[in-house]
Amino acid sequence: MTEYYTYAYLREDRTPYYIGKGKKNRIHNTHTKFVKLPPKNRRIILKRFADEDDALLHEVYMIAILGRKSEGGILINQSPGGDKPPICKSQSEETRRKIS
Repeated sequence: MTEYYTYAYLREDRTPYYIGKGKKNRIHNTHTKFVKLPPKNRRIILKRFADEDDALLHEVYMIAILGRKSEGGILINQSPGGDKPPICKSQSEETRRKIS
């Protein structure tokens, strides 16, 4: 059984700045130039799921609750979440089209 989870990267004051969905070691992998990987003690798993769709829904929920900075919230997430595969703003439109 593959285990999925949602996770948060925390600022020094312990407030979240990024919410993600992952499996295996995703929480410890670098993302893009927009998401800085914090020290291990500021990476937390929020909730575990047996089903990827449930993890994606929780990711969307958490991003909606905390809000993205671009919309007045506290997170640096580029999308509202739930993306399969995740959408990266640094990818060209052509690359995103090929992925979809």
